[in-house]
Amino acid sequence: MNETALWLTAVFMGIYQGLNPPIGWLRAAGRGLETRSERAILQSTGSLAFGHFLSMVVLLVPVAILVAGLPGLVIPMGVLMRAAWLISFGLIGFGIYKLIRPHHPRFIVRIKPDQVLRWSFWMGLTHCGSAVMMVPMLINLTMVSAMAGFSDSATQRMISDATLALTMSAAMTVPLFLTGSVVALAVTRRFGIGAITRYWINLDLGWAAMFILMGIMGVAMG
Repeated sequence: MNETALWLTAVFMGIYQGLNPPIGWLRAAGRGLETRSERAILQSTGSLAFGHFLSMVVLLVPVAILVAGLPGLVIPMGVLMRAAWLISFGLIGFGIYKLIRPHHPRFIVRIKPDQVLRWSFWMGLTHCGSAVMMVPMLINLTMVSAMAGFSDSATQRMISDATLALTMSAAMTVPLFLTGSVVALAVTRRFGIGAITRYWINLDLGWAAMFILMGIMGVAMG
């Protein structure tokens, strides 16, 4: 799979999350119906997206820096590839688990409804697992970057790969924000609260299948 396809995959994942009611637009639509304010909707989807972004950054940036700081002559590329494979197989196993038990972690349920940023952060890091899902892709892209600029210093590689991790996080969360905002605004403007129950579609099972697909892709990239 080429780099363009990998970036498009990240964008698609963001759109999918924005369309998924529990993760994307439902809280924002509820907030909009409660306050009758479009600004409140955008603030809510912004918090959801930013929480997701932070959940990816806290994992992907350290991984990128760690990989970039390991000189290829000391730590063979094959070791990094095997690490990516192990994570990919872990994604496949976790996806199968989520198909069998599609439940949110208990501590997330206890987060107060008005703590949207905190809720989104922990959802992205645990239940959604967006950051973990991106790790094999990030490792492969950083290895490509390392081979292209092998003469760069460790500091230059760390800055470059950390920027790559930030860009990858944004490539998923910006579409999440845009998609979630559009759906939430449409629900509050045209359909009202009844649409939430009438047109409810839970895409969590599809997201579990996405784990399996991303794991297979990670193995194939290796």
